[in-house]
Amino acid sequence: MKCEEVHHFMDTYLDGELDLGLQVELEQHLALCPSCRSLLEERRAFRAFFVAAVGGYKASPQLEAKVLDAVRRVPTKEKFSLWRQPWIYATAVAVMTVLLALKILFPDTEREFSRQAVLRRSSSLSTSHFVDVASPNPVVVKPWLAARLDFAPPVVGSPASGYSLVGGRVDVIENRSVATLIYKHGADVVSLFCWPPDKEHPSTSEHSIEGYRVSTWSNAQCNYVLVSKLSNRAMQEFVDSFRVRIQSGAYF
Repeated sequence: MKCEEVHHFMDTYLDGELDLGLQVELEQHLALCPSCRSLLEERRAFRAFFVAAVGGYKASPQLEAKVLDAVRRVPTKEKFSLWRQPWIYATAVAVMTVLLALKILFPDTEREFSRQAVLRRSSSLSTSHFVDVASPNPVVVKPWLAARLDFAPPVVGSPASGYSLVGGRVDVIENRSVATLIYKHGADVVSLFCWPPDKEHPSTSEHSIEGYRVSTWSNAQCNYVLVSKLSNRAMQEFVDSFRVRIQSGAYF
């Protein structure tokens, strides 16, 4: 990807709405281009300024009721001509601005964690960079990760029947370093991301992103995001088994 393309996609990237493949290309370019990284930081700084300066406004219930009532009373034939009025376009721009402000002020943090975890998983598969430390032994993997992070992640050697630890690596999600543990069962690969629960506490949920199944949860030790292509049943069995091992202290 060239600099011009990066500039074109940068706002979409910052909004978290860029296609996964393009995002991988863009981030690869950023890693090698100081100029584009500088531009990215400038735009992030502008957004931070916007968040700090913008105020929140909400229409009164009376005004909202009047607008809705007026829309309902417009005859069908007049609705088409209504869109030709200049104030309609001004209102549409105002609404879009408010929606953008809400998105910046109140981002879907949990969704963003999951989206970035999927990106890291996809990138590791495309580059064959599964782990930084390869070992099925938690006694080897945990100290390696702890030496490179500001926390020591709990490491389970066999989190579920048939699954074994492949190793671990350090990733970055939402501008913080996280531990990534990789497990395998036959051809099935499970990527488990974890970091200490500071301000963010992902709720227990399951959803799909870019063809991957994502499960999130949190406990007193860590926030977790699990990414795989397991079936719903296999995914739930893995998560339940892993959580039981953590709760019972069956980890290193």
